[in-house]
Amino acid sequence: MNRLAVYYWNRTKRNRLAVFGLVYIILLVAVAIVGPYFTPDPNRVNFEEKNLPPIGFSVEQSYYDVKSGEIRTVIVKGSLKHPLGTDDKGKDLLAMLVSGARVSLYVGILATGIAIAIGSIIGVISAYYGGKIDNILMRFTDIMMTFPFFLLLVFIVFIFGQSLNLIILVIGVTGWTGAARMVRSEALSIRAREFIQATIVLGANDRRVIFRHMIPNVLGIIIVLATLSIPGVILAEAALSFIGLGDPTVASWGRILNAGQDTLDTTWWVAVEPGILLFLTVLAFNFLGDGLRDAFDPTK
Repeated sequence: MNRLAVYYWNRTKRNRLAVFGLVYIILLVAVAIVGPYFTPDPNRVNFEEKNLPPIGFSVEQSYYDVKSGEIRTVIVKGSLKHPLGTDDKGKDLLAMLVSGARVSLYVGILATGIAIAIGSIIGVISAYYGGKIDNILMRFTDIMMTFPFFLLLVFIVFIFGQSLNLIILVIGVTGWTGAARMVRSEALSIRAREFIQATIVLGANDRRVIFRHMIPNVLGIIIVLATLSIPGVILAEAALSFIGLGDPTVASWGRILNAGQDTLDTTWWVAVEPGILLFLTVLAFNFLGDGLRDAFDPTK
């Protein structure tokens, strides 16, 4: 197994974009884990330090001078205290972005894990048993695929509340259909191989064949599907937060984007910084997923 892992890693690392994606994801995970210990409270409000630009930038700000009764303009520069600036409430953007990274990874990995687990089990069972079971499971999958995923997510969150765990559960329970079809397709070819037929003839029960022989042999496509599914889940959570349906108790990238959309002309960094992080994160997972897909493809 270790030799096989080394083989696939050697194939993956030939793809420079996949390596970039992997390095970025590792750094993002590290920042999400240790970052909160080195940054201030992302929910701490300080109106005396509101709308500060990132370090290296300066902006003009107007304020009302109570003593003179006049509106004055000053040049405000970024500082090391708030290297990525602050928002209109004086919240530190670096702390908010680190918190948002934790939220995005938490939602992306957990929801994808649920969806891939459900889809993989359904796909393998469908391929293994075939016949009526295959028809029933695939027709059920077709029905699930007809529902507009994001609209269903919005509806459920709107009705039952803006909880992060609810969002994860809904995405996981409704987002497995693509994985089920892909895994079934791969499992059908595994099911027809001689070693599976020999295992069945030797009297192995169905559970042993499925979990000891079928699933390990479709693990490659499961890993690829999981890697390529995470960015879509991250974007779904960010979109919910952007339209005001995310969990209001957490600082997610979508919420920061929502807060900065109306002040792009004055405090552009509030919207640009989470936008850049979302873009890079989605790109990194897609690069890594493409690299893994090529590595697991025996024809390449």
